[in-house]
Amino acid sequence: MSRRLKIAAGAAAVLVLAYGAASWYAGRTAQQTIESWVAQANQEIKTQWASDEAPPTLRLDGYQRGIFSSQVRYVFEFRDEQGTAQALTLQDDLQHGPWPLAAVGNGHWQALAAYSRMQPLPDGLWQPWFDAMGDGAAAPWQADSLVGFDGGVASTVTLAPVRTPDQGLDFSGGEIQLTYQPQTRQLTVAAQAQSLLVRDTDLPATVRLEGLQYDNLTTRSGDVDLQSHQQLQLTQFQIVSEGAPDVRFKQPSMQVDTARTGSLMDSRIRYDLGQLQAGEQDMGAIQLEASIEQLDVPSFQAMVMALDRMQANQDDDASPLSAQDEQQLRALAIPLLASSPRLSLDTLSWTTPSGKTDLQAQVQFRPAPDDAPQDLGALLERGIAKVAVHAGVSKPMLLDVLRRSQAGGDADMMTALVSMLFDQYAGRLTRAELVREQDGRLQADMSYADGQVTVNDRSMTPAAFMQQLDAALGSGNF
Repeated sequence: MSRRLKIAAGAAAVLVLAYGAASWYAGRTAQQTIESWVAQANQEIKTQWASDEAPPTLRLDGYQRGIFSSQVRYVFEFRDEQGTAQALTLQDDLQHGPWPLAAVGNGHWQALAAYSRMQPLPDGLWQPWFDAMGDGAAAPWQADSLVGFDGGVASTVTLAPVRTPDQGLDFSGGEIQLTYQPQTRQLTVAAQAQSLLVRDTDLPATVRLEGLQYDNLTTRSGDVDLQSHQQLQLTQFQIVSEGAPDVRFKQPSMQVDTARTGSLMDSRIRYDLGQLQAGEQDMGAIQLEASIEQLDVPSFQAMVMALDRMQANQDDDASPLSAQDEQQLRALAIPLLASSPRLSLDTLSWTTPSGKTDLQAQVQFRPAPDDAPQDLGALLERGIAKVAVHAGVSKPMLLDVLRRSQAGGDADMMTALVSMLFDQYAGRLTRAELVREQDGRLQADMSYADGQVTVNDRSMTPAAFMQQLDAALGSGNF
């Protein structure tokens, strides 16, 4: 062998050894990162878990690390609604960096700690999904991830089309893009799917979603602090029932914004159901927006858990709470009220070309005083700082919707009956000064604070308000 050839062979050997060492180091880095992710995921689940039962856990069931690749198995364990233990198993084929062949083959030339290809294994709750895929089919989904040396991740989850033999489920398939930046602890999610059809044979009814688009941006700081923006959009949401017109919502969307600092959370949710159609009739547009501010999350979770336990121990949902249960709820309500939470129905509206019917409501709570009543009901009443409600009802809009929703000759008769009843009760409430009427629209503004009810700028005691309302809606002569 010539001297040059020996030098070239030695250099090649050094490069192979160097790459092997780099790949081994990348594999160790990937393992440390994965173990950290698993621990972080379990901590997050535990922090958000609102039950006294053991929370679900994610564990590494096996980690076989080689020089250039590793085989990793995850198991997600939890209990279903019946309390039965369940497990979901995932298999991860991990190629080590710094230049994994699968990543390079897909055009990714940047240095990586690892390239991951994760798939579910056919067991437990995954099995029906595999069965629906048919014999010899690939896994129902696959996640390909680029793992950086800094812990950053970019993943593409491919969801395979699936149709069950009974045609109860028909899914077009879809794709989910996820990115995680460890420096900012920012997670972005973007998911798309063409269609999803679910048929319930017991009702019977079929629900079809078209043009699904989901986006999420979450940034964390500390153990629990976060800011999150989520949005779901559809081209169409359709409900088909036997013996009834098809119900379709055109371009519906949902948006959720959440901010949490320490134990306190602010959240706002908005539903824009788009244009509602029943058969060939346009029924207008419906919107809902609600919010909550200064909610103490641990106190709220403790209250929910206690109510769940009490309900599970009762034979009848209508049974009154025991004195012991009331005292337990009273003790839990005091820290919940301490943050002065505010609940708000910002918008609930139904709009057609003929008019608009809407509702807004707000409840402001305040901390319990030092001499708080021992009675739970009295404590909650003292904890209400203010309740405010605005309602507006459009008679033309209601009659228009009613007329469009009725078929045949019954439409005119039903519309005339509702119009007569509307006029009758509108007159009673107007004369009692509980509502105001203008151009076929009834409006009312009511509030409650410090033992006084204010209706359209008139103050009265709660007893006087109930007396006037009962008289206006009763059977007296008006």
